[in-house]
Amino acid sequence: MHDLLAAPFLGRYLLLRPCSTAGVQLPRGHFGQLAHAAAAGSSYPPWLAGLARQSWEVELPAGAAMQGRVLVREESAYGYGRASWEINLGCNYGCVH
Repeated sequence: MHDLLAAPFLGRYLLLRPCSTAGVQLPRGHFGQLAHAAAAGSSYPPWLAGLARQSWEVELPAGAAMQGRVLVREESAYGYGRASWEINLGCNYGCVH
C-alpha cells in the first residue's frame, strides 16, 4: 500500500493518506510536480517530505523514489471525479456481512 495518494478531484488537487480522514489541498503546480516525478520514476519533490511529516507524521526518506510510496492518479479526460477504496486484507469479503 502507498504512503500517500495524490489525486485530482473536481478542479482541485488533493494529497491523502490511506486510512486517514485528513487531507491536504495542493496547488496545481505541486500536483504537476508529483505527476511529472511519478511519470519519470524519479524521487518526490523536496516540499513533500515536510508536508507529509506535518500532516500525518509520515517520514519520507530523502531522495527516495516515489514508486511504492506515492500514488499519483491521472486527471480524467472527461472532467469528472474518481473514487477508489482499498480492500482491507483482514476481510476481503470473508466477513459475515
